[in-house]
Amino acid sequence: MRVWKVVLADDHQIVLDGLQEILETVPEFQVSGQAKNSRALLTLLGEHHPDLVLMDLNMPGKDGLEVLIDIKVRFPAVKVLVLTMYNSPEIVRRALAQGAAGYLLKDHGRDELLFAMREVLAGRVFVSEQAKRHADETRAPFRDNFQSKIALTGRELEILRLIAHSYTNREIGDKLFISEFTVATHRRNLKRKLHAETTADLVRFAYDHELL
Repeated sequence: MRVWKVVLADDHQIVLDGLQEILETVPEFQVSGQAKNSRALLTLLGEHHPDLVLMDLNMPGKDGLEVLIDIKVRFPAVKVLVLTMYNSPEIVRRALAQGAAGYLLKDHGRDELLFAMREVLAGRVFVSEQAKRHADETRAPFRDNFQSKIALTGRELEILRLIAHSYTNREIGDKLFISEFTVATHRRNLKRKLHAETTADLVRFAYDHELL
């Protein structure tokens, strides 16, 4: 019987311990390591070259959607099964587009977890039924900081980083070759999307999410 090597990635230790406890009862799976952030996960992948990663999306440092791109480039043979609480359409679609082989919500139990892992390792794409239903919806059921972050465009992230480095609108415009008015518009959009009342709130969001 083949034994599949698995790496677990989640920022909550109780989740990691629970997953490891489940997998230790199944002879075909061997947990090679646990990671609580994206940097630790990429290090483990380089050290152990697992067959499968069970990964949450909302983690410190690079979030899971960003890490999916890194894994696809650096470790193309590794399958990734997203295990998360997020079931909004934009996140489901982006995860699959960026290299996830499966998408499972955390409210499922042991049997569905093992089934999803086996499906992904067999080369098939697995998406839990609840996530499939939400993928057909036009609006997310809720929005938190993680969802707000991934809703930002590349230009908005660029401007947010410059704001956090204390650049003025004029300086940002000069640096990006856009008008001061355009920068001010982006700043207003950032405040709206991130529910920020002040520039200090924008700076705090950038630091909290390690966007610098």
